[in-house]
Amino acid sequence: MNSNLTISNFLGPWCGDSPTGLMQRCRAVWDTPLANLTDLMVATFLNQGIAGTQMLIEAKRRIKEQERDGSEYFEGQLLEAMKSVQSGE
Repeated sequence: MNSNLTISNFLGPWCGDSPTGLMQRCRAVWDTPLANLTDLMVATFLNQGIAGTQMLIEAKRRIKEQERDGSEYFEGQLLEAMKSVQSGE
């Protein structure tokens, strides 16, 4: 998968308001290439079920090829989000 793709490439432009902090954070990076997202935002999109297939591919790539970027709220957050999606929880 091309990591230069964005969430908007998969789901289209952001529509509607963003009244919560979570929605504001998602909206702020909606057009950011997947490779440029923080580990926290990849985990967030996974946890929220946003572009799940693409985020899972990106998370697996990161776990395999990159060191964590320090943005996670707790150690292993990206891995936990990835495993949660894989197990269907």
